[in-house]
Amino acid sequence: MNGANLQFRMRANRMALAVALTISVVSRLFATDPQSIDLATALRLAGAKNLDVEIARERVNEARAAGDAARARFFPWVAPSIVIRRHEENVQDAGGRILDADKQSLSAGLALNAQLDLGETYFQNLVAKQVVKSNEAALAGRQREATFRAAAGYFELVRARAAVIASEEAARIAGEHAEQIGVSVDAGLSFKGDAARARAAHERAELTLLRVRTDQRVAAARLAEILRLDPSVDLTPDDSTLAPMSLEIPGDDLGERIARALASRPEMDESAARLAGARLNRRAATQGPLIPTLGAQVSIGGLGGGPSGSTLTRDFDMSSDMSFGVSWRIGPGGLLDRNRQREMLSREKQVEFEREKVRDAIRRQVVESHARLHSLAKQVELARKALEAADQTARLSRDRLETGVGAAFEDLEAEDELARTRRDYLVTIADYNLAQYALRFATGD
Repeated sequence: MNGANLQFRMRANRMALAVALTISVVSRLFATDPQSIDLATALRLAGAKNLDVEIARERVNEARAAGDAARARFFPWVAPSIVIRRHEENVQDAGGRILDADKQSLSAGLALNAQLDLGETYFQNLVAKQVVKSNEAALAGRQREATFRAAAGYFELVRARAAVIASEEAARIAGEHAEQIGVSVDAGLSFKGDAARARAAHERAELTLLRVRTDQRVAAARLAEILRLDPSVDLTPDDSTLAPMSLEIPGDDLGERIARALASRPEMDESAARLAGARLNRRAATQGPLIPTLGAQVSIGGLGGGPSGSTLTRDFDMSSDMSFGVSWRIGPGGLLDRNRQREMLSREKQVEFEREKVRDAIRRQVVESHARLHSLAKQVELARKALEAADQTARLSRDRLETGVGAAFEDLEAEDELARTRRDYLVTIADYNLAQYALRFATGD
């Protein structure tokens, strides 16, 4: 029996040494000065350098530049030119006779050209405006998403921190009990197996603490990535967020919140602009070819020259030409292009279906967030009551142990239950606070 106890104690000691070494190594890996961060700071940094927001902003700039280019198609262009011509030997005159003539000429001037595909240009300008609106709405959506991701990352860090706080308390209590029982065993007042059992409980508590500290460090690195901070900085949340928050969320019932979300979410504005652009493209394919293409050219300059041997500037004087035309295109890209019309009609229907998908997704998000918030509000109350009961149980067990009536392991179990209940309470609070932000995000606020 004594040999078995000795082997048990040796195994327990080896386990304790291994855990201690592991904690030491991980502590060195994460040995950076913690930097406190609060929710307001995280939300403020969310859109400052967010890459998704920057990409969306550049897409807006691209769409505006494309719109300016489309409008520029309404204006003519100027082509300055200098042309030297020389001809030798046979040439045919206007009457059809062949003449042997050597000649040369010089022309210099400006040509003002304009070819306006009026229908196509008109509709493409309208489409470009809708593309700008769509990208502006997408930018607003990316900014909101960046803010919500920052809030979610922050509360994930809060959850991890809550688990660390509870685990630290559990490890401290388990350590005190192991020390007390060890003293009692040394005094010959307690069974040696109780000391081994207490040490095992302490090592389990230390192992749990190691795991949750790692979870907190990982959550801090992920939040730093969202905020585009240095991931090596060990972020810790402000302890004030470990209390229930009360955000003002517009809307009294589920139906009102769904209607508000459909009216204010930028995703709906984005899909509406994309649908308007698709409809304009369809009109461009069906109605645009009915509008004629306008063409005009005006060239003004000088012309000079003469027979071979004369100078290029001989008889140099003003010369001008003007032309104007109206035309329609029949076939591909113009009238009777059924394939293009079918293509634009199909694209319009696709965008309509995508808009319905966005509408359904927004409804689902509001319903989920609404249900989750109401459930967590009740969970916070239940967790608070459970914490009060666990705290009362721990106090009574502590009193029984001090008076010599209760057993040490009875008190240890009560304290351990209190630590777990406190962790559940703090984690539930973090989830409840995040659920409020999730509902605000879902409703478009």
